[in-house]
Amino acid sequence: MSRESLSLVFQGSAVQMGDIDIENLAPALLSLSNLIQKSNEAINGDRASVSVRVQASSPGSFQVSLDVIQTLTETARNFLDFAVHDKEKIAAANELVELIFKCVGGGVAFSGGLFALIKALKGKKPDSIEEKGDIVTIKQQSNIFITNKRTIILAENGLVREAARKTLQVLSNNGFDSLSMQIKSGEKLVISKEELSYFDIPDREEILEDKQRSMTLQIISLSFKEDNKWRVTDGLEPFSVTIEDSDFLKKIANDEISFSKNDYLVCDVHERQFQTDKGLRMERAIIRVTEHRPGFKQLKLL
Repeated sequence: MSRESLSLVFQGSAVQMGDIDIENLAPALLSLSNLIQKSNEAINGDRASVSVRVQASSPGSFQVSLDVIQTLTETARNFLDFAVHDKEKIAAANELVELIFKCVGGGVAFSGGLFALIKALKGKKPDSIEEKGDIVTIKQQSNIFITNKRTIILAENGLVREAARKTLQVLSNNGFDSLSMQIKSGEKLVISKEELSYFDIPDREEILEDKQRSMTLQIISLSFKEDNKWRVTDGLEPFSVTIEDSDFLKKIANDEISFSKNDYLVCDVHERQFQTDKGLRMERAIIRVTEHRPGFKQLKLL
């Protein structure tokens, strides 16, 4: 069995008297417990289980002391997962807590766990990720963040990220300015109300299909705004498409092409289909217009 302690400190006008509304405390503690359990599952699988126990508190803030207690399963004990030579050894309670809450340094170069990484990225994607052994170096503009592969596993786990966001949900309530986590190793990690949005879960998506094909499209409406999104139809249903043919756009800008209702474009279209948290999504872009055909003006008698 391994054990690690940490403290959770709420600050703001809602806790100035040294007490806290249980409707704010309970969800934060339950979410934190869920976060640690989901992180343990992501790193250790079913080889170990964890529980979080409250110890419990100073004027001007409200502090909760917690013990994270990890117990190995019988299978893990049989295989001696704590052996030094085992590259996939179980993350003990102290390592698990550090993977989530550790924060060291500041300025343009610092390191730490999940919360520190999300805070450092500020809701944006990194410019580059470099792996060297178990060390991962993340660069974003002039900032450098150093962590390890297990932290990245947590950052890419949807259930862990959801639990992390719920742990900080109390900051959306009036009277709560910040929430800090203190562990034995590393500096105190402080998340302010203004930083809460950094922990919003980004939309997950996976490309299912990526292809290019020739199509004849009828123009429904066109736009000369910056995004060049036109409304067209292939005869089945209308959809939006981005115009990426620079030569075609240049001719339009120079008044070399004029449009009438129901004109057609014969073009090469790049299609990408995504699977997202909200369902399927399709993106289409016209990368080359090979022909512009006018729509039928009137019927011919003969």
